[in-house]
Amino acid sequence: MFCPACGNDNVSGSQTCSKCGAALPDSATIPPPTVASTGQTKAAPLIAGAALAAMGDRAIATILDWAVGGAAFALVGMWAAVRWGGVTRNGFELYGSAAIVAFGIVGIFGFLYLWIMEGVFGATLGKFILNVRVRRTDGSTIGLRQSLLRNLWRLIDGIGIYLVGFLVAIFSRLKQRLGDHMAKTVVVQKDPGPLPRAVAVAVWAAVIGVGFLGAYRLHPSAEAAAARVGRVIRAELGSDRTADYEIVNPSGEFFTDTPQIVAVGEVEGVDPGVSIKAVWIADDIGDAAPPHYEIAEKSFSGGTEFSAHLSSPTNGWPAGRYHLEIYIRDKLAKQLPFTIKQR
Repeated sequence: MFCPACGNDNVSGSQTCSKCGAALPDSATIPPPTVASTGQTKAAPLIAGAALAAMGDRAIATILDWAVGGAAFALVGMWAAVRWGGVTRNGFELYGSAAIVAFGIVGIFGFLYLWIMEGVFGATLGKFILNVRVRRTDGSTIGLRQSLLRNLWRLIDGIGIYLVGFLVAIFSRLKQRLGDHMAKTVVVQKDPGPLPRAVAVAVWAAVIGVGFLGAYRLHPSAEAAAARVGRVIRAELGSDRTADYEIVNPSGEFFTDTPQIVAVGEVEGVDPGVSIKAVWIADDIGDAAPPHYEIAEKSFSGGTEFSAHLSSPTNGWPAGRYHLEIYIRDKLAKQLPFTIKQR
C-alpha cells in the first residue's frame, strides 16, 4: 500500500507508514476500470451455421452461368441458321426467323437450367464452383417450388444487368435480392470439399466446349449447304438504283412521302434457272395493317444481280417497321429490316 505522504510502498494491511509514520487510509475494494464503448460490432448473421455468401462470389458465379448460356446460344443459333438461313462468314445473323428461334430456345433452356439446378441441387454450376448455395432462410433446402418463385423474379432483378437485384441485396440484412425476399431464400457460403467443386468445374468446361465446338463444326457444313443452293453476298435498300445495279441513297430509314423503296443485291452459286423471290413485309404499322402483313412479292431468275422495288401507296407510307425477305429456291437467304417515319 502506497503512503499518500511520502509514497513509500508499505505492506498490505499496515495502518502507519514504516518510513514517515503517517497514517495510511483504510483499504477498500477498487472497482475495475471501465472503458467507454465507442461503437458496437455487429456479427454477420449465420443461416444454420453457414455464413452469407459474398456479393463478389455471387457475381462471379452469375458470369460463369452466363458462359453456359452463351455456349448454348452459339450451338442453337448456328443450328437454326443452318436450318432456316442466316449463316454469315464468322457466325450467324442476330435477326430474322432463325435468330428468333435461337433466342426462344436458349431463353427456355436458361430458365429451366436455373430453376431445376437450384431447386434440386441448391446451386447452378457457377455456384458450385464458387462454393455457394441457395437455402431457405431457416437453412433447409430450397425445393422446386421456391426455386421457381425465386427465378421468376429474375425478370425484375435482372434489369440493368442485375443492377436492381444488386441494389436490393446490398441494402438487405441477409443480402437478399427481390427473388430471395419473395421466395424466403438466402445465398450462403458452403464448402463441401474439393471433389464436388472439381466435378462442377469439369462439367462446366465440358458444356462450354461442347457448345462452342459444336457451333464451329456446324459452320463449315452450313457454308457448304449455302454454296449448293447459292447465297446472297450483297443486298441494300435505297430510293433508286443505277443501270449497273448500284443503289442510290442507301438507307434503312425512309419517310412517309418517299416515292419508292428499291432493293438491289447480288448472289453467287445460283444457277440461271433458279428462282429468287423478294417479299416485302410490314412488321408493325399500327392500325394500317395487321402485324407481319405481306405487302407484295416478286420472283425472278437468271443472272447474279437482282433488283426489286415497292412503290408508295396513294396516301403515302404508314409509319412503322418493315423488312424485305429474299428467298433462293424458297429458302430464306437474307432479311433487310427498315423503318418509315414522318418528316
